[in-house]
Amino acid sequence: MKSGLLSAAFLVLAGWAALDPGRMAWVYLAAAIAFELWLARRVAAAGAAAVTAGEPPYGFSEEEARLVGRYRFYFTYPAVARDASAVLAALGLSALLLAPWLTYKLAFAQAALIGANLFAVARFTRRVAPLMALRVAANRGEREALRMLELHDPAWEKIRAGNKMAP
Repeated sequence: MKSGLLSAAFLVLAGWAALDPGRMAWVYLAAAIAFELWLARRVAAAGAAAVTAGEPPYGFSEEEARLVGRYRFYFTYPAVARDASAVLAALGLSALLLAPWLTYKLAFAQAALIGANLFAVARFTRRVAPLMALRVAANRGEREALRMLELHDPAWEKIRAGNKMAP
């Protein structure tokens, strides 16, 4: 996936939706939903099974296994997760600007649906780019999030080392 091109495409669609709220807002919304459905299928395909601690080739500790299992998609497909987070950022930014503009233009249904789509964007962002959500939670004083941030880099080191050893 070319995240830069797809991000730019969503920003262009948002611009067209601002100029033609009647038709292009629906096109923008359909494209956003299509991307989110694709991403939901990819996240579901990564699985939600628990990661077993201590198993070769990674040898995760119990806490590291819990972290990797919680953010399975992020650790399994890091390049796709990075690209998807860039597209989600473009979707979120454009929706934040587009929803009030469409309300001003009296396109209430489109504005409400695009605004409601921000909840899906936020949920996907937490799944594909967990570091930001963990940092925010850690700054609020959540100890579990702080511990997960501490475990993030060692878990990646074990993944990289284990992948080098794999045939």
